Amino acid sequence: MSELSRLAVVVVSYGAPALLERHTTHVAAALRPARIVVVDNHSTDANRDAVRALCEREGWTGVFPGTNTGFGAGCNLGAAAALAEGAEVLLFLNPDATIDAESAVRLMAAVEAEPLLLAGPTVLGSDGSVASAGIDLDLDTGMMRPWRRRAALPIEQSPGAETLPWVTGACFAVTRELWERLSGFDERYFLYWEDVDLCARVQALGGRVAVIDGVTAIHSGGGTQRAEGSRAKSPAYYYFNIRNRALFARAWLSQERQGAWRRGAVGAAYEILMRGGRRQLLHPVRPVSAVVRGLRDGRRDRPVRVLASARELRATTNPYIVQLVETLGRRDDTEVVLFGFARAIVGRYDVFHVHWPELLLTSARTPLRRLARRLLTTAFILRLRLTRTPVVRTWHNLVRPDGLSRWDHLLLNALERRTRHVIRLTDQTAPPLDVPISTIVHAHYRDWFEPVIRALDETVETVERRVLYFGLIKPYKGVEQLLEAVADSPEADLDVRLVGSPSDPALADQVRAAVAADTRVSADLSYADDATLAAEIAAATLVVLPYKAMHNSGALLLALSLDTPVLAPDNEVNRRLAEEVGEGWLHLFEGTLTIEDLERALKAVVANPPYGRPDLSAREWPESAALHAAAFRASLYP
Repeated sequence: MSELSRLAVVVVSYGAPALLERHTTHVAAALRPARIVVVDNHSTDANRDAVRALCEREGWTGVFPGTNTGFGAGCNLGAAAALAEGAEVLLFLNPDATIDAESAVRLMAAVEAEPLLLAGPTVLGSDGSVASAGIDLDLDTGMMRPWRRRAALPIEQSPGAETLPWVTGACFAVTRELWERLSGFDERYFLYWEDVDLCARVQALGGRVAVIDGVTAIHSGGGTQRAEGSRAKSPAYYYFNIRNRALFARAWLSQERQGAWRRGAVGAAYEILMRGGRRQLLHPVRPVSAVVRGLRDGRRDRPVRVLASARELRATTNPYIVQLVETLGRRDDTEVVLFGFARAIVGRYDVFHVHWPELLLTSARTPLRRLARRLLTTAFILRLRLTRTPVVRTWHNLVRPDGLSRWDHLLLNALERRTRHVIRLTDQTAPPLDVPISTIVHAHYRDWFEPVIRALDETVETVERRVLYFGLIKPYKGVEQLLEAVADSPEADLDVRLVGSPSDPALADQVRAAVAADTRVSADLSYADDATLAAEIAAATLVVLPYKAMHNSGALLLALSLDTPVLAPDNEVNRRLAEEVGEGWLHLFEGTLTIEDLERALKAVVANPPYGRPDLSAREWPESAALHAAAFRASLYP
């Protein structure tokens, strides 16, 4: 069926590689040559690896967002990929659903004949019974009625102006034209009711929603929201169905109707809970808690308020933190407030976001201040526990720093127990917590340094064969090995420059001794502001980061943001980054840095200067902020 070449099937998967293997492979075989686009909403690294391998084996397009974006956002990502590959019709299909070629062709024909039509099949259960064949939403009461019951209703209750017809998001088709006019799903819903909202917007555009006669799909139902063989639903099912019912009402209904829906909210919540059967109430904490939270959050029409661990945004604050806070502040779904113990203990916020939790304890300089910090942190963690406030942690370092007391470790352990979501900068990080994980890559520094570079008095000329190290000088960063390699090769034609503050007097003395003994080495061991850093990096032929071990490096990304090639340790993270940014920008060395590594990298940079600018298009701040906001919202969900 050559017409299927215009079709793309979009499947959003969450923790369900077995469902893709069981169902989507059969759909792909039946609908060939239709494109198959699978969006893996990250659940675990193992599931992601399985989905990635399946996509590679089957020749499917895989889309792998760094976090669980929700069903609607996942569909939007998959649709974008499908349309970019040339699809003209989109068929959205759950991973636990199948459709045959004849039904798919009839859906295609229907929407291509009527471009503003959203068309669905009659959805059958695995036993052949009708699971869904269109639903009417009563806008006065919020009650749902199957279309097949229309004929049985009294005339005064038959569907009309007070009823919204909709079809399930488990399987439906739309044209490229309609999808682009709709701008996809409303991502605020995350899960459930986004299909109701989409159908409302189709009809608001002047389009139509229909179930096509004779077209069927089979949906096993609840494949990712209940245990096999169990009637009980997941807490997420209860929470989102209840919360999103209220969200839909605010988006579409008059104040009078919203009031009626609110008055019926508890009854509706009970009906949703009972879809999971009464036996679940033998262990009621999780389902009932999800219901209560859904009712509470359904009434909350405000941004998620995030308490950031940064105390204030100063000139010396890490630009990564400043840019994240400022970009989040420009979103209408997130409000960021800065840390203070008074606010942390008695203030109002929904989520606590922390980068380096040990700084809550170790940034005080005197014993008395450190004692006060520990007491205040104890009170703060107690407040988090009592109010059940979730912690979202960005995991930068693999191990805790040295010098922490037993009390410090106990407090950090308690904070980890309150952690409900982890953000990591690379999928090579394996946090030791059994919580949902989002991978959000470190965004670039171009926007931050653009005004700094414009403000420089004159264009900075590159110094021939200058090798620059910048940043804090700490033992693990390998500056000693860099100096030893240069000292052991007096014949090497190099200009070595060190810029940054040493972490202890012994390192400072070692650097000063190297500068005194070798005219090829110079150093500025004071704090470098942004203008100084920009000028120093611009003057370098090559930035060298001789770390003994590197996991995440803001310095590496900063150098690339300022279009200067870098020499860094060889590991999986840096190999992927080298491929991402383009040839010639990131050179790698194995083990301990040697003079041969420096000469090899310098020769490559001089002989074959990298073209254009490093490709940092996957590291834009608005996208990073959107993923952070999704992680904050996810931490609040059951």
